Amino acid sequence: MRETEFIKRNKDKWERYEESLKRSDQDPDLLNQLYVHTTDDLSISRTFYPNRSVRVYLNGLAQRTFLQLYRGRRGEVRQFYTFWTDELPRVVHGARRYLFAALLTFVLAMLIGVVSYRIDPAFAETILGPDYVAMTEANIEAGDPMAVYKSRDRLDMSLHITLNNLLVALLTFVAGIFGGVGSVMMLVRNGVMLGVFQYFFYAQGDYGTLAVAPATEWGLRAVSWVLTAGGEGLQPVFAALLYVVSDTGVFRESLLTIWIHGALEISSIVIAGGAGLTLGSGLLFPGTYTRLQAFARSARAGVKIMLGTVPLFVLAGFLEGFVTRQTDLPESLRLVFILLCFGFIVWYYVIYPRVVVRRPAPFRAGRRPAPVTGPPEVLRIRSLGEQLTATFAVYRRGLPRILGGALLLTLAFCGLSFAFGPDPVYRYHFVAYIAGDVENVYELMTSYGRSRSLSYTALVALGFYGMLHLGLGAVLRHTDLVPTARSWEREGRLLAVSGLLALTFAFGGVTVAFVTFLTFPFLLMLGVGTYIWGLSVPVVFRKVYTNLGHSYGFLLVLVVIGLPLTFLLDSVLGGYLFEFLDWVIYTDGGTIDARNVMLQAFCYYFLFVLAFTAWVVGFALSLGSLLEIDTAGHLKEQIAAVGRRAQLRGLEREE
Repeated sequence: MRETEFIKRNKDKWERYEESLKRSDQDPDLLNQLYVHTTDDLSISRTFYPNRSVRVYLNGLAQRTFLQLYRGRRGEVRQFYTFWTDELPRVVHGARRYLFAALLTFVLAMLIGVVSYRIDPAFAETILGPDYVAMTEANIEAGDPMAVYKSRDRLDMSLHITLNNLLVALLTFVAGIFGGVGSVMMLVRNGVMLGVFQYFFYAQGDYGTLAVAPATEWGLRAVSWVLTAGGEGLQPVFAALLYVVSDTGVFRESLLTIWIHGALEISSIVIAGGAGLTLGSGLLFPGTYTRLQAFARSARAGVKIMLGTVPLFVLAGFLEGFVTRQTDLPESLRLVFILLCFGFIVWYYVIYPRVVVRRPAPFRAGRRPAPVTGPPEVLRIRSLGEQLTATFAVYRRGLPRILGGALLLTLAFCGLSFAFGPDPVYRYHFVAYIAGDVENVYELMTSYGRSRSLSYTALVALGFYGMLHLGLGAVLRHTDLVPTARSWEREGRLLAVSGLLALTFAFGGVTVAFVTFLTFPFLLMLGVGTYIWGLSVPVVFRKVYTNLGHSYGFLLVLVVIGLPLTFLLDSVLGGYLFEFLDWVIYTDGGTIDARNVMLQAFCYYFLFVLAFTAWVVGFALSLGSLLEIDTAGHLKEQIAAVGRRAQLRGLEREE
C-alpha cells in the first residue's frame, strides 16, 4: 500500500482521536480503542514508511496518549505519597549515622552553653544580646516571662519565623559542602545559644519546689501509666518530667511554652545539620565511586532530607505564631502536646525507617546496585581523582587505628616538648591571623632560630618516624601490598628519611620554607619507596620530578581539603574551647597563657599527624601508579594469570 492511500484510509480515525484527546470529558473505552488502533498504525508505518512524516506524526500521537494515561494526576499524587512513606525513610536510614552525629554535636554544644552561663552569667548577653536579656528580665518582673511571643501579629510572626528558620536550616545544610565542618559549626552555634537561653530562665527566681496543679499531676501520672504498662523502663523519665513542671515557675513556664514549637523546630535544625554532614560525606568518603559521583549521590540524599524538614518548619512557625502565645492553656495539655511532637520525630526518623528498610524497595528506573568494595590495588594506573578516592578508602578503613595512633603520638611529642624546654608560654609563638596555620605547624618543627637544641630536632625526627609508620601501616593492612625488603633494612631507611624530614623543617625563613616545599614530596616518596619496594634514591628522584602532577597535585589537593579543619580550630569553635577552659580553671594570667599555648600545640600537631598520614597513604598509591606506568608489571601478571586460568580449565589444551 502506498503512503498516500494509507493516510487516506485512516485520516478520519486519527482526527477523531486527536479531538478525543483534547476533550475534558473523555470516554475511557473509546480512548482505549483508538489508542490500540493508533499503535497498530504506528507499527505499520515503522515497517513500511520508516523515513516518512506519517511515522513521526503517529509516534507523537501515541506519546500524548501514554502521557495522559500514565502520568496523570493520580500518578503524581502517588509519587508524592511514596516519597514520604518510602523514599525519604530509606534515605534517613542510610544517613542515620550522620543524623546521630549531628544530634550528639548539638547536645554537647548545649552543655557547653549551660556550663558557660553557670560559670559566667554575663555570657548570656554575649550570646543572646543585651537588649533581649533586658527585655526578658523586664517581662519576668512583670509576671509574664513569655510576653515576647505575644508582641507581634500572629500571621506576620508565623511567616517571619518560618522564613528565618528555613534560612538557618539551609545555611546549616549548605555549609556541609566543606567536608561537613560548616554544618558542625552551625550546630555548635545553635546548640550553645539554646543551652544559654534555657539556663537563663532556670537561673531566674527561686529554685524551690512549687505546688503542682492537680490537672498537671494527674495528666503526668496517666501518661506515665499508659506508656509504662508492662514495664518500668520509662518511670524515671516521667519522674523527671514531674519534677520539671513542679520546679521554679519561670523555668517551668519557659519549658512548657518554648518547646510547643521548639520540639519540631530544634529537631529540624538538627536534621538539617545531619543533611549537611551527609552532603559533605560524599567528598570525604566516596568509596568505589568517583568523587564527583559520590558527591552527587550524597547531595541527592542531603537534599531529600532537607525537603523532609520543610513541613516541620512550616508547622513549627505556625505553632510559634498562633499556639505558643496561649500561655493560659492547661499545663498538662501543653506537656502532652510537646511529648507527642517529640514522639512523632522519634517515630518518623528513628523507628519508621527501620520498618521501611525491612520490606522490599519498590522498583525505580535508574536504580543501580551498590558497588562491591574491597582493598584497592596499589599497582594500578590512576588519575588524580581516582587516587583521591583510593586514598580516602584506605584512610577510612584504617581511621580507628590512625586516630588512636595520632592521639598517642601527639601526647608524646607535646609532653616531651614542654617537659624539657623552657616555660611553655615562650616555647612556641603561634600567630593568630587567618591562613597562618601553615606557619603555626612550621613553628612546631623548627629547631634553629627558636632557642632549641639538637635534641629537639631528634624529637621532631622521631615524630616523623611515628607518622610514617602510622600511614604505612594503614597501607599495608588495607591494600594488597607486601614489603619486599627485610625488616631491619626497612626500619633503618625509614629512620634516615625521618631525620632528613626533620632537617628540612629545622631552619626558619621563607627561602628554607620554599626548599622544604620542593623536597617534601621527594622525601615522602623516598620513605614509602624504600620501605615497601626497596627502591633506590635515584629511581625515586626520577619518578618524583618527572611526574610533577602526581607529586604535587595530590599534595596540594589534600592541603585544600584540610584547610576547613584548621579553619574550625581558628574559628568560633576554637574560641569557645579556649574561653571555656579559661572560665573553668581560675588561675593567674601567666598560667592561662601557658595552658593556651600547650592546647594550641596539641591541636596543631594532631591535625598535622592526620594530614601527614593521609599524604603517606596517597603517595604510596601514587608511587604504585608510577611504577605501573613504567613497568606494567601488574598488567603482565594479570595477562599471564588469564592464560593460566584458561589452561587450568582445559580451554587451550583441547585439540
